[in-house]
Amino acid sequence: MSTSGTTVFRKTRMFVSTGLLLLSSASPGLAQADPWIPARGHGVVNPMLRYFSANNAFSGTQFGTGTSPSSQQRETQFRFTGTQGIGGRLSIQYDLRGGALQKTRHHAGQTITSRSSGLEDQEVGLNYGLRQTASFADSIALNVVLPTGSATRVPALGAGKAAIEPDYQIGINRGLMFVTLLAGPRIFVGGGAIQLRTSANLGYRVSPRFSLGGSLFYVRTIHRQQAITINPGEIYNLLRLGVRLQYHPSGHFRQWRPFLTYEDSVAGQGIHAGKRIVLGVSVHY
Repeated sequence: MSTSGTTVFRKTRMFVSTGLLLLSSASPGLAQADPWIPARGHGVVNPMLRYFSANNAFSGTQFGTGTSPSSQQRETQFRFTGTQGIGGRLSIQYDLRGGALQKTRHHAGQTITSRSSGLEDQEVGLNYGLRQTASFADSIALNVVLPTGSATRVPALGAGKAAIEPDYQIGINRGLMFVTLLAGPRIFVGGGAIQLRTSANLGYRVSPRFSLGGSLFYVRTIHRQQAITINPGEIYNLLRLGVRLQYHPSGHFRQWRPFLTYEDSVAGQGIHAGKRIVLGVSVHY
C-alpha cells in the first residue's frame, strides 16, 4: 500500500473507531431511531447555504491525499434536503440544489474566469421502512437523479444524464448519541458510469442545547471501457470528513434547529481538494 493510501486508511480507521467507542459508552434511550420514516403529514426540511473553496486538486491518475496547484474553484450553493411521511412505512425524500459556480485558471500569462449559475441536478426518492424500534431501524430507498443542471455550460452545473440510486439505510440510537449509515450505487442511465456512494453520520448531545457530530462521505466511480457520455467532472473518487455543531432551542422554537458544518476533502482522485462551510437550519414539523 502506498504512503498516501496508508494515511487515508489510518484516518478512516480512527474516525470509525471513535464512533464505535462513543456508541458503546452511551446509555440506551427511548427516542425513535429511524431518521427517515416520519408519520403521515410529518417530516423535516433542511434549508442551507453551502460555500465551497479550492485552489488545489487531487491526482487524476491515482487515489490519495497528495494535491497540486490547479484552477481556482468557488461555489455558493442553496440546498434543500428533507423527508415527508406519507404513511404505510413510506416517505418521500429529496435533495434540491441550485447556485453559482466560478472557476479561474491561468494560461499563457492570462487569467481566465468562467461562471455559471442556476439549477443543479435534483434528487427525489421513495423510502420504505423495514425494522423500526427505539434503538435500531433500517430502510430501503429508490432515488432518481434528474439532470436539471446544464452540463454544457462552462463550468458545468450537472452530470448531463439521469441516474437511479437504490440505497440501504441504518439508524442506531443510544441515549445521547445516534449513528446513521447510507450506502448504495448511483447508476447513470446510458452514461457508462456507476458510483458506489457511502455516507455516515455520528451525533452526540454534549449539553441540553448543543449536539456535536461528525460525518464521512466516500465515493468510488466505476466506468466501463468505452466513451463516457456524462459530464467528465462526475468521474472522480473522493473521501470527505466533516464536523457539525447544532443548537437545540426550547419553547416555541424547539422545532427549528440551526446548525453549522465544516467539511474537508482529505483524499481523492480527479477532483478539486477543497473545504466547505455549511450554514442551515433543520425544521421538524
